[in-house]
Amino acid sequence: MPIDSKLLADGIQHHRSGDLQQAHEIYRQLLAADPQNAVIFNLLAAVCIDANQLSAAGAYLAEALRLNPALAAAHDNSGLLLVAQNRSVDAVAHFRRAAALDPRNVQTLWNLANSLLLSEQISEAIESLRQVVRLAPHDVRAQFELAKSLARAGRNAESIAAYQATIRLKPDLAEACVNLANLYIGEALFDEAVRWSRRAVDLRPQFAEAYHNLGCALTKQEKYDEAIEALQTAVSLKPEMSEAYNNLGVALVEGGKVEAAIEHYRRALAARSADPEALYNLGNVYLKAGDVKTALDLYDRAIALRPEYAEARHNRLATWLLQGRFAEAFPEYELRFRSRDQSLSRWPWKLWNGEPLAGRSIVLCPEPGFGDTLQFVRYAPLVKEQGARVLVVCNVAQKPILARTPGIDALITPDAKVEADFCVPMMSLPHRMQTKLESIPVNIPYVFAEPRLVAAWQQRLAEWEGFKVGIVWQGNPQFPDDRRRSIPLAHFGPLVNVPGVRLFNLQKGPGVEQLQDLSDPSSIVDFGDEVDQSAGAFMDTAAIMKNLDLVITSDTAAAHLAGALGVNVWVALQMVPDWRWLLERGDCPWYPSMRLFRQSRLGDWSGVFEQIASELERFVAHNSAS
Repeated sequence: MPIDSKLLADGIQHHRSGDLQQAHEIYRQLLAADPQNAVIFNLLAAVCIDANQLSAAGAYLAEALRLNPALAAAHDNSGLLLVAQNRSVDAVAHFRRAAALDPRNVQTLWNLANSLLLSEQISEAIESLRQVVRLAPHDVRAQFELAKSLARAGRNAESIAAYQATIRLKPDLAEACVNLANLYIGEALFDEAVRWSRRAVDLRPQFAEAYHNLGCALTKQEKYDEAIEALQTAVSLKPEMSEAYNNLGVALVEGGKVEAAIEHYRRALAARSADPEALYNLGNVYLKAGDVKTALDLYDRAIALRPEYAEARHNRLATWLLQGRFAEAFPEYELRFRSRDQSLSRWPWKLWNGEPLAGRSIVLCPEPGFGDTLQFVRYAPLVKEQGARVLVVCNVAQKPILARTPGIDALITPDAKVEADFCVPMMSLPHRMQTKLESIPVNIPYVFAEPRLVAAWQQRLAEWEGFKVGIVWQGNPQFPDDRRRSIPLAHFGPLVNVPGVRLFNLQKGPGVEQLQDLSDPSSIVDFGDEVDQSAGAFMDTAAIMKNLDLVITSDTAAAHLAGALGVNVWVALQMVPDWRWLLERGDCPWYPSMRLFRQSRLGDWSGVFEQIASELERFVAHNSAS
């Protein structure tokens, strides 16, 4: 019997308008007239799903598919029923079947994508959303959801392109602008992040997330006053937005407003005393302010609330190391390998955990900075003493400076195909060797300059009279805390005026451009591109250091090189420095020829260099007298 098309249209109209009971009655009338009609069973199931009558919906769908297994709409509704029952993984098969039967049905492809997202099958969801976009290229929602899914998959470049396509379709979509800004922050493209955040603010002046992203990007640009203003606006618009609250504290700290940051986090804790992130952030502020005891207490409280809080555990162990509490800290330091960017999986050898090494081979693997290699390659002889063949990984340019280090049998590049029994990251060696503060190996020098280069530079430096001091001021700008550890060259100014002193530039790469700002360029001897170009990384620098009376440097690889060579070296440090320099001491247990000069106030380099200049004058006078 043909379906009553007018009655069917009435039922569909009631269904679409939300009058589910009337729609159900009409569909039942149609079914009574044609009890073998799969389409009507499917429509009844759809009404029951919308009415949350899931058991009845399942019965209707079973009958619809019995009557017509190829009914795409019934497979589609079966998927919707399973999603409603929190069975998204099972729903995927029905949506796939519906899409195969009706491949141009945009709603089915949407449903498939949604079920795939719910079941964490992100890559497959992206392909389904791409199909939607191909079929409906002007669908703003499709482009937007595709962009979100690509970001969720970590495919940032594709996500950025998809958000840009979304904005072309709908230029006033503030959410797309905010999400695009967030991606640009992740890609360290802060100018773009600021631009899109400001656009979102213009489109929706009460959009807290837009102000939050703007504040984060401005913080990265070191525009702290603007960042603080933006983040304060975000917090006022959305007080429950914990990320904005925490990032406001970060901006206050980075902007030098430590007391304001402490008060800010205290207010956060007054409202949310069990917030581990607020405890962690307040701990960071106290650590930067030099209050180590309070910082540790806050880290402990944060970890008690969230035992796997990786950042809090890392900062606690770094603080232990600062205190010289090696026995507690070094075992915890092994947790760094849980981080994706420090995974041990990049090395093909078995990790050494203290097994006997006699007659075995072991590879000492580098960690992020070459300064770390220079510091911890001192352990190679101790490993060698256990009867092992010792190999050290370094790049080609670094081989010459390590070529004479005792205990190394071979230097290999990171891509070398070498068989070995074990490997160990260099910064794990203090733990493996059970190093205590009083047992740090200091058989120095353990790095050696090339005698031929030492002689050549001795001849070259003989052109200048006086007490010869090499200076380094800038570290690697990519280092997370480089802004605090590196020092503007202008702060070295007082050293120029010390009687009898001649300064020599040992700075390479970023930071060299500051020489152009000197009022008297002749005050610092600069050898420019002559240094370390042909002989290998640090080779000329090491030879020059051996011919100097003193090296004065910021916390860079040059400090480690000078210390490992055993030359006199003074290091200028921020108030709370990297862990290896410990706290308060003027000497360094890692390098006997090193003196440490510390900030007494956060960010105050002037006081440090006044002290260095005064000590340098005495040092020169003492050496001249002797």
